[in-house]
Amino acid sequence: MRVVLVFLLVASIARDASGQTPASSAAEGQRGPADTSSRLSDANAAAAAGDWAQVATLVDPLISSQVSPTDLAEAHRLAGIASFFQQRLGDSEAHFVAYLKIDLDGQLDSTLYHPDVVLFFNEVRAKHQAELRALRPKSKSYWLLNFIPPGGQLQNGERTKAIVIGAALGVFAIGNLTSYFVLRSWCERVSGQAGESATCDQDTDRVSTAGKLRTLNIVTGIGLIVTYAFGVYDGVSGYQRQRKKESVQPFVSSSAEGATVGISGTF
Repeated sequence: MRVVLVFLLVASIARDASGQTPASSAAEGQRGPADTSSRLSDANAAAAAGDWAQVATLVDPLISSQVSPTDLAEAHRLAGIASFFQQRLGDSEAHFVAYLKIDLDGQLDSTLYHPDVVLFFNEVRAKHQAELRALRPKSKSYWLLNFIPPGGQLQNGERTKAIVIGAALGVFAIGNLTSYFVLRSWCERVSGQAGESATCDQDTDRVSTAGKLRTLNIVTGIGLIVTYAFGVYDGVSGYQRQRKKESVQPFVSSSAEGATVGISGTF
C-alpha cells in the first residue's frame, strides 16, 4: 500500500511541475479545425487593424501545431506580414518562403496590404524562384508530338485549337482519300508514245463527275498539306511559349516611392 501511495504522490508532483498532463500536451500539439479557423479569423482581423503583435501571438502557435497544409500556409503568410512590419525581415522572408512552398502560386493582394510588404514579398519570390520552381510538378512534354497535329495543341493545353485543326485534317483527309479511290475505280492509267493519261469510264455522267472529283482531290490535298504544316508550326510555337512561360515569372509591385516591374527566371 505504501508503495502505491508513494507512486501516486510522485506522479502528482511530476504533473504539477510540468503544468500539463500528457492529454493536454497532445491537445496543444494538434488543434481542432474550429480552434484553428477561429485563430486565423482573429489574426486576419488583427492584421486589418494593424495589430501585428496580436497577429504574431495568434498564428505563431499554429505554425508549430499539426494543422492542415492550407491553414499552415495561411499562418505563415500572416506571420510573414507581421514580421515585416515588426522589422524582423529575416523571419518575414522565412515565413514567406514557407508559405510559397505550400502554395506555389501564392500572392499578396495589393488592394489589402501595404505596397511595401507586397514589394518585399515579390522580391522574396524572385530570390527563391529556382528553389520554388523545383517543387512544382513537372508535366511531361514531348517535342516530337508537335509533328502529329493536333497532338501538339493538346500537349500545350489549347483544346479548342486542337479540335479545329483535328476536324480540318479529318475533313480534308476523308475528301482526298474518297475522291482518290473513286477516281481509281472509274479511271485507269494508260501509257503511249505521247506519255501517260487517265482514261475514265465513257459514261457521260461519270465523265462529268470525274472532272469534279479531280478538282476536289486536288483542293483537299492542298488543304491537307497546308493544315498539317500550320498544325506543326503552331504546335512548335506553343511548345516554346510554354517552356518560356515556365522559366520566366513577371511581377509588378508599387510603393510610395514608385513602381517596380520585373521578371524572374533562368536565362
